[in-house]
Amino acid sequence: MDEAHQHYQKLKQELQEALVDRETLEKQWDQIQQEIFDKESAYLTGNSSSQYGTIVKGFDAFGKHIHDSAHAFSDKDRIFSLSSARFVKQQEGDDKGGDGQA
Repeated sequence: MDEAHQHYQKLKQELQEALVDRETLEKQWDQIQQEIFDKESAYLTGNSSSQYGTIVKGFDAFGKHIHDSAHAFSDKDRIFSLSSARFVKQQEGDDKGGDGQA
């Protein structure tokens, strides 16, 4: 009986450690996904070369000096962020005022 109890305690400790590790990994994963989202946003909105087009929307404006909002991006252009179902659910949860947990 004592040996069974020790085995139980060992397994319980391993489970607790695994749960802590899982939580740490999930936080890191969330940070990586947010970083991808932020970098994707910067690419789609911003640098000086994006006025001529992006790899997502094409370069139809290349060689033209068009500075209108026709080249603005939508969430549909987010090919990297939208590839993660978990991140999409978190974003939808944030938009609805939820806690964003998936």
